[in-house]
Amino acid sequence: MSKRFESLDSNDQMRSNKEVPDDTSSGSSKRAYFERKDEQGRRILTEDMAPEVLGYAFSERKKYMIITVIAILQISMNFNTSVYPNAVVSISQTWDVSEQAARVGQMIFLVLYAFGCELWAPWSEEYGRWPILQLSLFLVNIWSLMQSLAPNYATMIVGRALAGLSSAGGSVTLGLCADLWSADTQQYGVAYVVWSSVTGTTVGPIVGGFLQSFAPSWRWIFWIQLIFGGFTQVLHLLFVPETRSSILLDREAKRRRQEAAKAGKTVPNIWGPNEVKAQRITMKDITSRVVILRPFEFFLKEPIVLFCSLLSGFSDMLIFIFLESYNPVFEQWNFKSYQVGLAFIPVWIGYFIG
Repeated sequence: MSKRFESLDSNDQMRSNKEVPDDTSSGSSKRAYFERKDEQGRRILTEDMAPEVLGYAFSERKKYMIITVIAILQISMNFNTSVYPNAVVSISQTWDVSEQAARVGQMIFLVLYAFGCELWAPWSEEYGRWPILQLSLFLVNIWSLMQSLAPNYATMIVGRALAGLSSAGGSVTLGLCADLWSADTQQYGVAYVVWSSVTGTTVGPIVGGFLQSFAPSWRWIFWIQLIFGGFTQVLHLLFVPETRSSILLDREAKRRRQEAAKAGKTVPNIWGPNEVKAQRITMKDITSRVVILRPFEFFLKEPIVLFCSLLSGFSDMLIFIFLESYNPVFEQWNFKSYQVGLAFIPVWIGYFIG
């Protein structure tokens, strides 16, 4: 079990090495841990003190059930990015704008999606993965409805921009993998999520091609986004529990105190890591490097983050160049829209093999 400790202020935190019986169901063997106390003497529950409540302790079956729903969520969010090109011609004709102007909806979604992922991730560290993903899905679905009913070009562009900014999938889902597996064993979970991400970019043009060819209206391209997004949100609501360690430790500390009180025993001096904070997050934190700038600071100062981001950006560039270039290329051979979409199947096969 890898040990992760949150940064502590040495002025108001104390640690002492303790050895206590392991009261988990796995046995009564002894194990060492660092006891943490705040300035008021409250003992802070750490990961080493309650490993049985963490995501690491979930069964493999439960982990892969969770990650499968997360994969569907990732497909849904990337589907929203890749199905839009099939509406470009109809948007151009409906609102009398150039096809280049219609493609602004694709561009602005992708740009703000990149920023949205980084803005949502720190909040999931503070308040948990589950509420942040639920809020993100809810907002994306609201903006999908806005696009479906858009009366003009400007409304469509605003809806696309807000949907991109509200998409949290790219970063929060990978953080969820880290909640379930240690750094030494998370490679399969991460590969699953990454595969689902690129699957979303190939499913979009396949479905979009059929909608462009056979749907009664081009607006069905956006209604399908909403239907898929709503289905995904319900799946996440029903089958994905909270996995963020600090939130689980808060719940465990409360449970121990409540059970002791019900049993008439002395209430233990055990508190969750967030319970001892006077204020979870301040406005100064929001506007400073703690929340808004933290991901971008990592991007600039951590070489592995920088180069992985550049590689990911280059990969995404190739994917979305394909989305925009397939139509003019395959139309030379008189491919219909749905046939152009089917041409993405070999791309998906390549992703699967990779």
